[in-house]
Amino acid sequence: MDTKSKIRSWIEVNPVKIIILTGIFTRVLIAVLYQHITLYPDSADYVNLAGCILQFDFAKYGGERSPGYPLLLAATNISCLFTVILQSASGIASLILAYKTALTIGINKKASLFAALGLSCYIPIVFFEFAILPETLTLFTITVIFYLYFFICSGKSEIFYNRLLIIACSLLVLIKPFYIFLPVLLFVFLFFNRITKREVLFKYIGVAIIPIALFLGWSYVNKVNTGHFASTTFYGFNLAQNCVSFAEKTTPEYAEIGHIYSMYRDGAGSDKEIAMTIWEAEPELREKTGLSFPDLSAKLYDYSMATIKENPAGYLKQVFISWRDFWKTSLYWEHDSVAVPHAGDVILYVCYAERIILQLIKILFVLLIPYNIIRTVKEKKLSPSFIISGIVLATSILQALITYGTNSRFSFPFELLIVLSVAANWVSFGKRSSRAGFDTSVSN
Repeated sequence: MDTKSKIRSWIEVNPVKIIILTGIFTRVLIAVLYQHITLYPDSADYVNLAGCILQFDFAKYGGERSPGYPLLLAATNISCLFTVILQSASGIASLILAYKTALTIGINKKASLFAALGLSCYIPIVFFEFAILPETLTLFTITVIFYLYFFICSGKSEIFYNRLLIIACSLLVLIKPFYIFLPVLLFVFLFFNRITKREVLFKYIGVAIIPIALFLGWSYVNKVNTGHFASTTFYGFNLAQNCVSFAEKTTPEYAEIGHIYSMYRDGAGSDKEIAMTIWEAEPELREKTGLSFPDLSAKLYDYSMATIKENPAGYLKQVFISWRDFWKTSLYWEHDSVAVPHAGDVILYVCYAERIILQLIKILFVLLIPYNIIRTVKEKKLSPSFIISGIVLATSILQALITYGTNSRFSFPFELLIVLSVAANWVSFGKRSSRAGFDTSVSN
């Protein structure tokens, strides 16, 4: 056996090891070239809440963020370096879980390994790990959730894995309360995927109930600290972002807010991200209204609801734009911070090529959604591709309804699953084609 055959044989025997080695190599390479931890405006809110958690003092907490990611920061004593190391480790763990999930949903070992290795070389994922943002933790948690869900559906170790699923769903809601719908959908799918409905109701209801209880509990914490029962005090600002194109077309009650909002929008330069207009207007809005940040957010929520009612067509148009942006790919890094000269341009071109490939996969995923729905209705069986398609589609619609801005960040945690779903469809098509060919040959 030659060297090439030995390497191939070793890879086939040790798929998890090669995934780990590839993941480590990619991250060490980026660490050497980049030598930078990226902080964004969002990062400060998470760091501030982590400080409140460490000090057990929420006097300066304004309800901006939920505690999931700040708990990770607090566990590292708000060390950016240790946080990045943990995020890199969780990124590699996500790749391993993606591989094991692929095997669980019926993708053959070779295709599963090929998909995992391809994802382990996807550099935009690594740059999220080098940023103080919750995306990596969200990606890991969602990957864990789907692995556990499909493992439960396979009928193995249901009680233990059900408890782990409850924990993972609860953590997800604490990281991003927006995902409160996901545990509920998973419970619905578990319910309809079992013959004995009563057994499912008592065995799996915790998957939905406990995350909902945590969601309501944190909202109550915000009520105590800010006076508003909400998972975060960003909700009014987020919804107002969807009103940016028709900000001034509001009711007389909110005319001043609409005027200030539209003034900042119309004064935007060509290089400005128009979706962020409300944040530029925030200081003047607070000055004019005399409201605190949480109170202004509540006011903007009321303004948004009134303005949307006045402009349903404009709102639907904006929702479509937000939904379309959901399917884009993300690259969060600072080109000028690359430590090795000229390496930034090389990384940029590689990321550009990788993002084109992923963008094509996402487009194919969207095109396959109707097929997966029709197939499920005909066969009366919930396939893994349908489960993934249904939850990702629900995510894309819900996020579009509530905000406009960096919408592609909502799809990032599902990118591993999107690739697996397309791969599962591909394998399914191959099996169907093989059976069709066999049947034809027999009949002839």
